[in-house]
Amino acid sequence: MSENPLTAKIAAPYARALFDFSIERNIMHQITADFQNLEIFLNDAKELTNYLNNPIVNQDAKREILTKTLQSQVNTETFKFLMVLVNRDRINLLKAIITNYLELVYETASIKMIEVSTAFAFTNLQKKYVN
Repeated sequence: MSENPLTAKIAAPYARALFDFSIERNIMHQITADFQNLEIFLNDAKELTNYLNNPIVNQDAKREILTKTLQSQVNTETFKFLMVLVNRDRINLLKAIITNYLELVYETASIKMIEVSTAFAFTNLQKKYVN
C-alpha cells in the first residue's frame, strides 16, 4: 500500500487516540466494525471521498453530507469522531486514519493481514480455503 508518509504521520495520533478511547470505553468492537465497513464503503463511494477531500467544500456541507449518509449507520462515538475530523479540517485523512486504526486493532489481536494477487480469479473452493 503506497501511502504518503506525511499523511500517515498526521493520521497516526488520531488513530491511536481513537484506539485508546475505544478500549477505555469498551467499544473497540463496535468502532472496529464501523471502520471496516467505512473502509469498504469509501472505496466504493469515490464521489463521497472526493467531496470530503475537496478543500473548497466548507465544513458545514461536509458535516451535513456525513450526517445524512452515515449517522444512522455507525456507532454514536464513531460519528462523533468523524465530526471531530471535520471540525479540525482533517476529514481528508479519514482513509489513512482508518488504515492506522485497523492496523492497531489487528496488531493487538495478533492478526496478520496479507494481500494475494493472482493471474486468474479464485474459484469458490479456493476462496473457502483462503478464508
